[in-house]
Amino acid sequence: MNAGSEHPFRTRSLGPIGVEIEGLDLRQAISDSAFAALRATVVEEGLVLFRDQSLEPETQIALGKRFGPIEQLVVGDEDAEPSMVKISNVDAEGRVRQDEDHFMKLIAINEGWHTDSSFREIPSSFSVFTCVVAPEEGGDTMWAHLQRAFDRLDDGTRSRLVGRAGVHDYAAAYRARGNERGGIVGFDSDPLSHPLLREHPESGRPGLYVSEHMPEIEGLSAEEGEAVRSKLLDLVTADDNTYRHHWAEGDVAIWDNRMMLHRAQGFDQRYARVMHHVRVAGSEAPISWTPN
Repeated sequence: MNAGSEHPFRTRSLGPIGVEIEGLDLRQAISDSAFAALRATVVEEGLVLFRDQSLEPETQIALGKRFGPIEQLVVGDEDAEPSMVKISNVDAEGRVRQDEDHFMKLIAINEGWHTDSSFREIPSSFSVFTCVVAPEEGGDTMWAHLQRAFDRLDDGTRSRLVGRAGVHDYAAAYRARGNERGGIVGFDSDPLSHPLLREHPESGRPGLYVSEHMPEIEGLSAEEGEAVRSKLLDLVTADDNTYRHHWAEGDVAIWDNRMMLHRAQGFDQRYARVMHHVRVAGSEAPISWTPN
């Protein structure tokens, strides 16, 4: 569809969720009005995709900074200027890493459904993700819409979730995927709680806030908590509430972590995959939604 006279670009549905944007070149200077329209589209849709726009790192970082301050994702460099992180299965010598490689165990956490930086008291807001080297097969990324899933909750379930919080524990998530070493982002963070029903700070729309990195629900036994978590994740990640993307070089995805889950497909070790990630810090702790 055409985004209308207020938007200097066109949008096309990606399927159940998300839109592709055409007619806006991220490699060129973007006016304030065009960026405001882009930001509003991300907040409205949750996920936007651009094709054939290979971004230089400095361009991607500058774009991220227009959304907000960039998160520091490199442990030990807390005083350095936050910038871009490379997510890759290729080592410094250009060889594809194997599953037992420590770095592969580190990034395997991304294969679980999650929102970025839920281990922080103030989780991230937006993510800007670009494809530098695309694998011939595998390496897809999937997104799922937390607000649409909220809309599908039956009244009884919604009432039982009001006021409840999930415990986000990244150390447990790392260990579950075979990584016992600290010194990586989130591993050394204490578990913390976020509301299961979350209000978006800009749109005011309610959504679920669940994750595979959330092993507990406060006030429920381990068995009850796992049953509730599984039920909610199944609801969020239903086929008609997800979009799966096979990357091509030059693809750019921007999404709103306050309303979208995502996960990476496991790497096919025959093929190289190199992605660049700029993560934008949030501006407030998750807001608990309660009925009026």
